[in-house]
Amino acid sequence: MDPLLSGLFKKFKESNELGDVSDSDAFEMFAAKLVLRDDLTDQVTLSELLLDPSTPGIDVALLEVNGELVRDESDAREICSGTGKLVVALHFVQAKTSTNIHSPEILNMGDVVRRTLTGDSPTGYPKLERISKALQYMFEDHATKMQNPRPSVHLHFVTAASAQSVADASTQRRRATEEASLSDLTFLGEASVEVEGAVQLVEASRKKDAANEVDVVLKKSINLPSMPGVEQAILGLISLDQLLLLIRNDDGSLNERVFYDNVRGFQGSGNPVNDRIQETLKSSGNLLLPVLNNGVTVVASQYAPRPGDEVRLSGYQIVNGCQTSHCVHLVADELEDVSAVQLPIRVIVTDDDEVASNIILATNSQTAVNDSDLVALTLFQKNLEEFYQLDPLRTRLAYERRSGQYFDDPVPRTRVVAIREQMRALAGTFSNLPHLATRYPKDLYERIGEDIFADQHRYEPYVASAYAAYRLESAFRTSLDPKFKPLRYHILMAHKYLTLGGDSLALNDGRIVAQSEEIVESLRGSDYVGKLEDAARAILDFTGGEVPTSDRLKRAAFTSDLRGHLAREARS
Repeated sequence: MDPLLSGLFKKFKESNELGDVSDSDAFEMFAAKLVLRDDLTDQVTLSELLLDPSTPGIDVALLEVNGELVRDESDAREICSGTGKLVVALHFVQAKTSTNIHSPEILNMGDVVRRTLTGDSPTGYPKLERISKALQYMFEDHATKMQNPRPSVHLHFVTAASAQSVADASTQRRRATEEASLSDLTFLGEASVEVEGAVQLVEASRKKDAANEVDVVLKKSINLPSMPGVEQAILGLISLDQLLLLIRNDDGSLNERVFYDNVRGFQGSGNPVNDRIQETLKSSGNLLLPVLNNGVTVVASQYAPRPGDEVRLSGYQIVNGCQTSHCVHLVADELEDVSAVQLPIRVIVTDDDEVASNIILATNSQTAVNDSDLVALTLFQKNLEEFYQLDPLRTRLAYERRSGQYFDDPVPRTRVVAIREQMRALAGTFSNLPHLATRYPKDLYERIGEDIFADQHRYEPYVASAYAAYRLESAFRTSLDPKFKPLRYHILMAHKYLTLGGDSLALNDGRIVAQSEEIVESLRGSDYVGKLEDAARAILDFTGGEVPTSDRLKRAAFTSDLRGHLAREARS
């Protein structure tokens, strides 16, 4: 293996505590994290990325619907029932540590993908079958919502091969053959097949780790007077060709990383507001955009003037204007002269997180943003982050209140707790809502301020639940049977019942501090895997020895009946 790639792979394994995982599995995770978007892979734990062992032709398969991962038909029903438009994309990865490319394997991967897309996925591999069935459900019951755009599919065949092997004529012929074959499927829109070797992986790693940096020209701008916590503030106009430098990668694709701190993602081309933006951009009235559109707000950590009207922005994020930016990206290639069309822009340079949060909140206060979208900016979240830093429970976990804040930090990635996983861990452990943690996350967001992230809640249960989820993931990486993975949030609840001898107290009860400490202490020792397996077995005792279906796990009635069983078990 290329020594640079080998070093990056070693660092990845160390950062994600994959010492007990085989190199082949670890490399599959490594490849997926590099070639797929962070906003997708961050929705699941690393071990959840991989398909069932020995799945032919594919190691990772993700079904994305409106930016959310859909694992099965049950997830698909939930998301389809709540929206009038579906933007569907499928992502497949085959990763091998080999330094040679065997081009027939590209054909094999393409064959398995086509079978999955058409409802004929290989049998005996439940994860892939569930994705295939979810897609077929959407075709059968929600086809009208998937017409514009049609579903897209993206294949990544990844190895540790040299640039010469990737560029080999035989390899590229096989790649082009598979791409053409997928493009012939009439129900698909965009279809892409990429062959990526050591050079591409090293470059992908560099882009993932590097702070965003760009040189742009702001011809019509003014500098605002100095203000506390702000190094530089600029109001002005930016031409669309310069905006594209802010939002696109070198290959012309959209750089999703610059939207991490935006409070909501792209709402799709079917959204009425976005449709109007795109119509205006393509019309003869696009020169009126400076008075028709609010433009974009950019927060950067560093700023440096360049010759003429050029400035260099480093560590920047587009915190307002996500919809406009995406629309510009989608229609830019259809415009006759992108340099002639301009948008308003605000650039704020600050390294003060508090100031940055206030800017994000203020610039979104007059838009149709749900309060849950701003959860990262609340006082409770800031206090919870500080509580994690104090670490009174000695868990050595870090709370990621704002996406990407630990990019350059030595904290192992497995010990970083994102907001979404914090919600799920708490729901499973202390809130007795594992059925909601298992489901599409909108139901949990609706409970923010009441059952989750309420101002009067103690912080200890949040840390304890996150630690329990962390230890459970560690158990799955080592020796806990993967068949229990669908039960992960129910296992957290079961472990709590068995450890405490019953249910936990209210989250605002001071006595829950001791219960939180007891949960953490129970999982510190070397026998923690056995304790979590006992919790899983307690669930199977209730279900008659079978892992329940996804539908059953998502029902409140199942959770209620299981709690009764666990309470009896805990007393016995």
